[in-house]
Order: sequence, then C-alpha cells, then structure tokens
Amino acid sequence: MQLVCKFILSSKLSSNELPYVLTPDECIGQLSRLRKSDDILRALPKGLVEKISISAKHSTNSLLVAVKSELANAHWVALSILPRRAALTDAQLQSAPRLKSRISALAGTGENKVHKANYQQVTDDVPLVRNYTFVPSEPSPDHKIVVEFAGQWSSNAACLMLGKTEEQKEKVTVGKADTENKHRSLATFKDLETEGKTLYIKIPCVDQPQPILLKLAEDMQPVDKETQMDEWDNVLVPVRPLAYLDGSKDKAKASDLSGGFLYVFWKGKLWREMAINEKGYYQDVDVEYYRTLEQEEKKKDTPQVIQRSASGFAMAHFWAPYKISGEVQQGENGLKIIFSPKQKRFAQIEALESDAALLEKSSTPLDELSSYSDAQSFSAQEFTSDVDSAAIHKVTEDDMPWLSDQQAIVRSYDQSNTVIAYVDGKNSGFLLSVETGLIDFNTPVIHYAVISDSESDWVLSEALQYDQENPHFATAQLGGFPPKGKFTLQITSPGYTHHSELVFQDLTLEQIQNWSTPSQMAERVEPEPERSEQELNAEDNLSQYMSLWKQELGM
Repeated sequence: MQLVCKFILSSKLSSNELPYVLTPDECIGQLSRLRKSDDILRALPKGLVEKISISAKHSTNSLLVAVKSELANAHWVALSILPRRAALTDAQLQSAPRLKSRISALAGTGENKVHKANYQQVTDDVPLVRNYTFVPSEPSPDHKIVVEFAGQWSSNAACLMLGKTEEQKEKVTVGKADTENKHRSLATFKDLETEGKTLYIKIPCVDQPQPILLKLAEDMQPVDKETQMDEWDNVLVPVRPLAYLDGSKDKAKASDLSGGFLYVFWKGKLWREMAINEKGYYQDVDVEYYRTLEQEEKKKDTPQVIQRSASGFAMAHFWAPYKISGEVQQGENGLKIIFSPKQKRFAQIEALESDAALLEKSSTPLDELSSYSDAQSFSAQEFTSDVDSAAIHKVTEDDMPWLSDQQAIVRSYDQSNTVIAYVDGKNSGFLLSVETGLIDFNTPVIHYAVISDSESDWVLSEALQYDQENPHFATAQLGGFPPKGKFTLQITSPGYTHHSELVFQDLTLEQIQNWSTPSQMAERVEPEPERSEQELNAEDNLSQYMSLWKQELGM
C-alpha cells in the first residue's frame, strides 16, 4: 500500500509547509493500514528508524507507539501530499503540545509579510530606558573545612561527615589525591556557614541502613575558602597492624592477621572495636551502641550477656586521628591499639579504661605518627613502620590460626604513605588433646576446655572438637595467653556438673608446654599458700564468667 505522507525533521519545517502538516493520530491512522512491522519500517526514513529501539520493532503495535511518540515530541513531522482544507485547531494538537508549539512559532515568524514597493518598513529605533528592579539576595556561604589524609590510596568504604546544625544540613565528603602534594589527600567541605561543626567518620553497615558514626572533633571552625596550608589542622593517618610472632619484637618476624579483634583506645577510652575477618579486612563494631546496651542490662536483676557483632563494611586499614583542631594526639591524648584473639568482655575493656598503667602495658602506642609533620612520610621506628619496608614472615602450622602470611593487602599499599603498627600477635598456646573414650555422636553433650589465669581476670573457653574418624580423642586450640601468669584448666559441660574435671592448676605456660604426663593430673609445682585477695578475686571472676557463659549458651 502506498502512503500519502512523508516525514521530515522538525528543524527543517517551514511556514510554507504548515498546510500539509498531519497530526500524530492522522499519521498513525495511515501507518496502521500496513499490517507488518517490516512494511512500516520500509515506509519510514532511515533517521527515524534509528531513533526507535530494537524491542519496539518486534511488533506492529509497539512500533506505532514509538513512531507516535517521536511525532508528538516534534522530533519528526509527518506531511501530507495534499494541503489541508482547514488549518489545524488547538483541539487537534492537544495531545502533541511540542508540535503545537513548533507550529505556532512558525506561524508567527512573519515570513509572509508584505512590504510596500520601494519603501523600507518603518521600525522604532528609539532606545528606551531600561527598568531595573533590585531584588536583595542572601550571600552564599563561602567558608570551608579541610581534613588532610596522609598518603594517597584507593577508595575506602568510610567517609567524613559534618553533623547537622541550626544553619545547615549534614554534609559528607571523601578524600581526594592532592595533585600538587603527592604525600597527602584532602577531604574538603565547601560552602559552610561560619559556625562550629562536629566532624565524624561515617562507616556504612552491611546489615542496617544506619551507619556507625565515630566522633573526631566538636566545634570545628571553618576557614575562608581561599585559605591554603602546608599541613592542615586536622590530619588522619591510615594504619594497618601486623603481629609479632614471638616476644623478640623483631619486625622481620611479623605476620598479617586473619582473625581476632582490634581495639583502638583514644584518650584512655575505647574508641573503635574491629573484628578481623579471614581475608584480613576490618569490620567495625558499634561500640557506643553496645556500651549503652551493656549499662542498661546491668540495671536488671538478671542481666543477659550482650553479644557484640561487627556490622561495618570491610576495610583494609583504619584512619587514626593524628592531629585534631591543630593539636597532635599524643601521650594521654594519644591512640593505643590492642590485638585480642577473642572478643574482650566489657568488664575487661572497662578495666583497661580505668587503669592507665595497665592500658600502657597492654597496648601499642601510635605516638610515632608525629614523624608525618617532620618528613611528610613514615619510617621504621620502635612501634611503627612505613608500609614499604614492612615484611611478612612465613607462618607455620605451629603458629596460632589467626596469623597469616598473606601479602596481597599489605603490598597493595606500597608507596601509599600508610603506617604499619606492630602488635602482640598472642602467638602463644598449644593444641589440647583429651582422651574421652568412645563418643556417642547422637548424645548432645558439648564439652569445653576452660582455662583461666589466677593472677589476672583472663579467661578462655573453647569447645572440644570431635572427629568421627578418631572418636576416642577431642581437641581444642588454646592460644592468646598472657606473657605471665599461672593457668588452671578444666574440662566441663554446662548443665552437666558430673562432666567437669580439673586437668591442671596454677601452671605457667612454659610448664604446660613441657608437661609430658597427661595420664594423670599435674602436680602443683609449689605448696599451696594461703590464698590472697587477688586470687580470690580471680576465682570470683572465673565463677562470674562461667555463670554468664552458661546464660549465653541458654543453660
């Protein structure tokens, strides 16, 4: 069937062609006489066919809808071969407002104006005085806050946030490499009012929309947008810990971590708790949230054990505040980090917070970050090192399971100005093997190895693992022992008191590792003296721990 219309681009439509214009409905009415989509496509110009999606070309209906959309949007115009008997009305163009606007514009261009012969058209060329109206406007904020990061590295899941104030909403930004200074990155908050701001590290969570907010500073004052500094008043340093394999504190004998927990204390209080996953990445625990829950639980007559879970996105390093509001964070105001194979109980955390000497003894200080101000880089010192010179020592089967010799993450930060902080890897322990006799695997009794230190509140419990191929023995990997102490081991099962058995009591770690007569209970190395108050407190701590442990297991 031969169509009696043609298609042109709307930009080529002139006033002379207005009498030939078809409405989209009129054009579709002609095209609908063609039953096959291929016939319709052959009737359309190539430029119009290219505008139609492939999916719309599969059926006649969808193709006609696509053509009508192009005509209604005035991208293309359909022209009849014969002129219209009457001009198009507003009612006919109601469904195609853009086509109507195009036609109205051409109709009013005056292309057909007639001028008198030999006379120029008279124009009004007298300039009029412009009428200005002054509308006052509020000046836009023109201040900023800049946070400096040591180094330049790939993106991080965390970002920085300024809290909401009376004048402005919260603002979020990320660090970007400083092209003029290769040793740093800058995170800039722009268009700020001159009011005090609160700065946070914002960490997204994997299991909830609410992020974890770590407060860095309050009442931060913005500076003029033109201000530049060699070193800004707020500096964060990326840190990744490595763990010593033994007590020599030789940096050549250090490994990466693939398990356990990192604790960051700032100004003597726990600021961050991070779980380390099996790939060596850190996930934040919302410390303040669980601290509040813990305090509320203590007020109850029968407090429940609060299980703290890590919910933050996995990150390969954490940001340490080296300088805040122009003040270097050192000494009592400094940061200290601790590695623990097991998650610390809040009682242990509060003991560290309340005893500065104990915290100092148990942690790695980050005071050496101050070398950044002197050299804009880091080097090997007593507690820290630059990432480029850090070595990963091979890990054997005799080392604790939370230690790893993987190098991929650490080596990916070479030349990035990242700091390596060395922590005690708690690489002290042993594999306990208990002869239990033939086990009935259908009997739901779980035995635990519970070991405690009579000279501190340190307690460790591990479930004994049974192997169906060797059902006469059960094993547990016990590690993370304090460097000094006297340890007592019990094999017990919650709810089954007749299953409890004392294996040894008040042995040092060296004596345990040298103990070679497991067929009988180890003898006490020295006569039992009158029990001191500290020992009685340790026993109370163990009793309390066992009670909470049974509650945790639902016994």
